[in-house]
Amino acid sequence: MNIVIAHLYYDILNLYGESGNIDVLEYHLKDNNIKYTIKKLTLEDKLNFDEYDLVYMGSGTENNQAYALNHLKQYKEDIKKNIDNNKLFLITGNSIELFGKDALNIFEFTSEKQDKRTVLEINTKIDQFDSNILGFINQQTKLNKDTEFIINKNFIGTHLLGPILARNPEVLKYLFNKLTIIKKLNLSLDEKAYKEYINFKENVK
Repeated sequence: MNIVIAHLYYDILNLYGESGNIDVLEYHLKDNNIKYTIKKLTLEDKLNFDEYDLVYMGSGTENNQAYALNHLKQYKEDIKKNIDNNKLFLITGNSIELFGKDALNIFEFTSEKQDKRTVLEINTKIDQFDSNILGFINQQTKLNKDTEFIINKNFIGTHLLGPILARNPEVLKYLFNKLTIIKKLNLSLDEKAYKEYINFKENVK
């Protein structure tokens, strides 16, 4: 078993340390002695979504977001097919906007530019998870939908930064269990960090 992870636009969509999501996955894959390959792919590369077990994209500037969209347009049908066939995607930050109706037109939501930039810590409830989800937002766009999360089949997308897998052990476990046959993770440090942050925020006057 060799898991192939595609880290798309690793060089231009990596604001706020979002490659930390890949670092977290690598740590737990190594910890469980799972063989894996990470393919770092960018604008000059040919993409083959059929080859990947997980597709990851992080956050970037508006200009870099536009470059990525222009490159992805030629793969629109491949992306749709793979999402329909339960390919695992993790999309964070403003990259989620690329999958909306006004970009690749894969999902029905749209994104709208706001007058002011929103910089905000988030502690929110998502139906798919028992624990609240932690993250932060630093953006000038808003998704025209009720939640900052999109979970459709095995597509997981969110405006939230964090990195999301480093701050939310339940999301990490959810993704890891879909990616591998391993059902038990050593999340003691992850869960300790999560609980200490929750306790800290609750005790701040």
